[in-house]
Amino acid sequence: MPFKSLSSGAGIGGLVLAITIGKYDPSIPIDLYEAHDSIDTAGVGITLWRRTHEIMIELGLFDEFKQIFTHNPDSSHGPCMRRSDIREGGYIWYHNVHRYNPSYMHRQHMVAILERYLPASCTVHSRKRLVNYIEPEQQDIHSMSPIVLNFADGTTATTDVLIGADGIRSAVRKTLFEAASQDKNGGDETDLKQYKEATFTGITVNRWLIPAETLKKENPENVSLGNMIAYHGKGRFCLTYPIANGTIINVAAMISDPSLAGTHYEGHWVSDGSRDELVESFDNFEPDARTLVKLCEKPSKWALHVVKPLPFCVRKGVALIGDACHAMTPHFGAGAGQAVEDAFVLGRLIAHPLTTLSRVPEALQIYEEIRLPFARSLASLSLSTGWMYLFAAPGYYDGTRREDDLDERGISAYEREGMETIKQEILRRVDSVDMTSGALQAWEDAESKLHAVVGAMAN
Repeated sequence: MPFKSLSSGAGIGGLVLAITIGKYDPSIPIDLYEAHDSIDTAGVGITLWRRTHEIMIELGLFDEFKQIFTHNPDSSHGPCMRRSDIREGGYIWYHNVHRYNPSYMHRQHMVAILERYLPASCTVHSRKRLVNYIEPEQQDIHSMSPIVLNFADGTTATTDVLIGADGIRSAVRKTLFEAASQDKNGGDETDLKQYKEATFTGITVNRWLIPAETLKKENPENVSLGNMIAYHGKGRFCLTYPIANGTIINVAAMISDPSLAGTHYEGHWVSDGSRDELVESFDNFEPDARTLVKLCEKPSKWALHVVKPLPFCVRKGVALIGDACHAMTPHFGAGAGQAVEDAFVLGRLIAHPLTTLSRVPEALQIYEEIRLPFARSLASLSLSTGWMYLFAAPGYYDGTRREDDLDERGISAYEREGMETIKQEILRRVDSVDMTSGALQAWEDAESKLHAVVGAMAN
């Protein structure tokens, strides 16, 4: 029996989902519901890794993406990590060159490419903000009623499959866990309701863009002009990398307060930042970092929230992907890539010839088994690694500078040993992620599971 697949959001995950389904089964109608007037995306710069490149190659998009990469992924480059909260001048902590290097781009440029590749089977509905949905009910032994979607403008729609690609404040996630908490078999009500809302990390990040020419005029030798640079300090951290073929410098400046982690954030999660506050916060950083802050105009301030590790992400014809499922901190530069992987694996499962409407529950369950553990683990690694970058990780060097036992650079043995321990742990984590099999292997595993499940159902 044919069915309709739907993504409730038209961000990166929802777009890749539609492209994937359209490529492998163009007969499936897809509706993307976008809350704004047109497809939009939050944020500025974005980093994509080997795993995401594999998917773009498989979908026939990679040549398009290469046009907007700042660096060829085959070239030798990687972030330079600096100890920077030293006003007269910091020092190189270490270089992190990967086996297969990341690509940097403007997020809106990526979305524009994806939008151009939406299949004819996809319809985009603008100004449709999902409020909640009504779960399907068993109509008879062979069929279920459709899922009913309720929008903020008072209209409704129905679908057979609902994919929650609606971001960190996901209405789909809230409805799913609210319904699960009312289910007698859904476990403890309080425990499940805790997953409805995202939680504050205690970290705020200010983002802005600087034209490369402007930075060159101000400081022709600024290290941020060439590659990704991470300026580390105690409780503060500034990350920069060139995008738009090197014509723009993307800047993200983080300020942390670990005591606020898990508390309720007062105010808007995204708001206008203050240049004066940033100048004050980074006043003791090295000159190159201070120049970046000096040149910021109209920064946007983000209160970083994450989704708690979900016990499940599938229920009654509904699945969560991307930030709705595992919103993570940006310290591994993996959030968008994980949304793409979710969308690709789930899209392939939905579009598979073996996935009929009656087998959708099994296909969604396989998606959860394949994707949720890895994405959940990566989100946890990203959060804890971020505290290392900020010298605030429990049990590790806390960023304190001493004046005894100094080397020729004026760095104490205590600082050298502490920084080296953090460096080795971070590199171990990065290597462990680099060594994992990619998205195409994940899809092969998912397809094998699908064949096994369908075979068992037939016996």
